Amino acid sequence: MTEFLVNVFFGWPAIIATLLVIVAGLIWKRHWLLFVAAAIFFPVSLYLSGYPAIRGFGFLLIAFLVGAAFAVRARKLLLAGFLVAPVFLVSAGLAYLFLTQ
Repeated sequence: MTEFLVNVFFGWPAIIATLLVIVAGLIWKRHWLLFVAAAIFFPVSLYLSGYPAIRGFGFLLIAFLVGAAFAVRARKLLLAGFLVAPVFLVSAGLAYLFLTQ
């Protein structure tokens, strides 16, 4: 049971859920959804901060999501899109690494 919970909170289900909530928050212009996405992505960023290539950047991803939430609240959707781009890029990079190993 513990391994299942670790996989859910630190693994791909959390990453995919985060990406879906981000897209929903941007489409529906709901800033609180981006805060939810930051909360879902926090355990993943904690895990990523232990990876040497991403070390400090893991926590910066949470700051990008919080900044995007404030940008959506201010109705600056282009800025919000730029702020969530690193989360999508890191997730895509992880997916590429996972699939090529």
